[in-house]
Amino acid sequence: MKNKIIFIINPIAGKGKGKIVESMIQQFFQQKEWTIQTFFTEKSGHATELAQQLIQTNPIAIVACGGDGTINEVAQTLVGTSIALGIVPIGSGNGLAANLRISKSIEQALTTILKQKSITIDAGKINEHYFFSNIGFGIDAAVIEHYAKTKTRNFLGYVSACFNTLFHFQPKTFKIQIDENKELQNDFYFLFCSNSNEAGYGISFSPKAQLNDGKLDFLAIKQLTIFEQLLFSVHVLTKRIHQMKQAQVLQIRSATFIHQNEKTIAQIDGEAVILHEQKINVSVIPNALRVIIP
Repeated sequence: MKNKIIFIINPIAGKGKGKIVESMIQQFFQQKEWTIQTFFTEKSGHATELAQQLIQTNPIAIVACGGDGTINEVAQTLVGTSIALGIVPIGSGNGLAANLRISKSIEQALTTILKQKSITIDAGKINEHYFFSNIGFGIDAAVIEHYAKTKTRNFLGYVSACFNTLFHFQPKTFKIQIDENKELQNDFYFLFCSNSNEAGYGISFSPKAQLNDGKLDFLAIKQLTIFEQLLFSVHVLTKRIHQMKQAQVLQIRSATFIHQNEKTIAQIDGEAVILHEQKINVSVIPNALRVIIP
């Protein structure tokens, strides 16, 4: 339906802000010639289930109201379709929304959706799943895992998780095959592939990344001393990580990560995930997703 918009809302996003978004959506569209439907998620993965069912009704857009995790779940089903992804960023990090310059103001985000201006962006693929911001296998994944267990879901909580992880993290051994013509093998402190130039909270590990250049920005950093770890944190906060001499920065189209452990912890669009595969394939799919922007 050409004038139908579906909103999928994470009710616990933004310290419960999701619970009031539904009434704001209804009020905003009350006098406008749009058919809208709203749905609340009930558990992890539910946004994907809802979106899979609702794309059958052929809406013009499905809007994810939440953080990067909710956005990822909704966008999974929209790759390769003509249905646009809308975003109302009410999560804690909001990395992809920040890259797309979507306002944190709910009213302004809804105004953006109403105007229906859209672009296509690339999608990353990790084995059989998509990502839209970034993935990581190093200390960032350990930080996200720690952060997920904290009660303080804000920037201070994220910083606390960073410092609590910083001095206990053990580098991970990977063999990496890049674009079929380059190979790396080492103990890695940081291992990161990014489609977006923003990781959330204004932090960027890949400040030069672009959402629609057909490439992923790859960053690898080998084992660091305590002093170098602190220096790494400074470079991240000042968005100059590419200037760190230990950093290997590449633009890639695909990579295969091989490790010998039974499982490894990764972060995918800001969510901690346990991967049981010892061979992890990562690639980019150009122009895979339509997204509504200001």
